[in-house]
Amino acid sequence: MAFGSSGASTSGGFSTGAHEEHRVMEEVQTTLRMQYVQEFYQTVRDKCFKVCVTSPGGSLSGGEQKCLSRCMDRYQEATQVVTKAVVGMQGLE
Repeated sequence: MAFGSSGASTSGGFSTGAHEEHRVMEEVQTTLRMQYVQEFYQTVRDKCFKVCVTSPGGSLSGGEQKCLSRCMDRYQEATQVVTKAVVGMQGLE
């Protein structure tokens, strides 16, 4: 069945097909956002681990834990700054 093939009308002015297509697009966007967040945190974990954990063992030292926490906080802050700048450049604020 192709999207938009139904001529039935629903409230809000969407045909049944257009409404379904809109719903699917929202689901795709949500999935992409979730994948981006997962990839971002995996990258941060990898980079911070390489910087902060010099001798991997069975547990993290207090210094390693603090380093990892600070490192991840800095990545998050940097991402927020970049996101805000990109949104501002696009005039989406």
